[in-house]
Amino acid sequence: MVVLVTGATGFIGRHLIPKLLEQHASIRVVTRDPRRLPVEWRGLVEVVVGSLTELRVQAAATKGVGLIYNLAAELRDSSLMRAINAEAVRGLMEQAAQAGVRRVVHLSSVGVIGAKGAGVVTEGTPCRPRSLYEQTKLDGERIVQEYARSREIEGVILRPTIVFGDRKEGEGDSLLSWLRVVRRQRFVFFGKHGVANYIYVGDVVESLLRLSETPVSGTAVYIAADPVPMVEFVRAMAQVLGVPAPSRRLPLWAAYALGAIGQIFNRMFGMSAPLTLPRVRALSSKTIFSGDRLLMELGAPFPYGYQRGLDLTVQWYRSVGQL
Repeated sequence: MVVLVTGATGFIGRHLIPKLLEQHASIRVVTRDPRRLPVEWRGLVEVVVGSLTELRVQAAATKGVGLIYNLAAELRDSSLMRAINAEAVRGLMEQAAQAGVRRVVHLSSVGVIGAKGAGVVTEGTPCRPRSLYEQTKLDGERIVQEYARSREIEGVILRPTIVFGDRKEGEGDSLLSWLRVVRRQRFVFFGKHGVANYIYVGDVVESLLRLSETPVSGTAVYIAADPVPMVEFVRAMAQVLGVPAPSRRLPLWAAYALGAIGQIFNRMFGMSAPLTLPRVRALSSKTIFSGDRLLMELGAPFPYGYQRGLDLTVQWYRSVGQL
């Protein structure tokens, strides 16, 4: 069986492909630039060159395929979000249905649910997306579900929380910045009872692999989450970094005031303020995204967990001189 992976050169795709190669899968990928493929994949994966928004590419990519991992997404360029996150999904699902593809495992995001206050969020929580990215990702989900209901194709949707892990050399992310602050012993908690909604990339990949096989009737949605109290997550970061665990705490109202000032400086002077309103919200959130349904489906805890994931991530950043 041929396995198609879209978004293969992205963060999660670069972790999924090696696992598929270990399983001796026959892999096909779509890329606009074959030079972006890791050297170790060459000769081991079939390459379709072109954009996933093109009909000829969709048709060539799905021919003879039994399983699709649709990881492709546009996060930054708003002019491309609808074309890639929604319209390309429709084209891919149509060609997949015509080609007799058995199942599509579609990677989405908990972002489609929108802003939530304190409390538990599950797969049954109504979706109220706030941004164009979130809306187009929700549109993509609905297209997968539409085809799974009306055509002979199964659609499984995975919504991870914030995914962390080792990336390409030279790439950083918000977690890297956070780790640096903790290492310098400058981290301050905002308010009380915050929740860290992070999940290690290895656990997301394992979930994708398992969801390619789990029985479903038509379509199913799962949240991939490994929530933990913010205090515990930061303590684990400090332990891996070999520094004392932070204990300083700022009242939430004061954090929001400083975040607002940071926003103003960013807009007026083009500065990169260390504290902004989105960062305050992220570090003080009391929302708990529940991954219980997925864990019941997997029948076992995540193979890594956030603590082992942090250890591996810090090792990686140190190996490439980022920490």
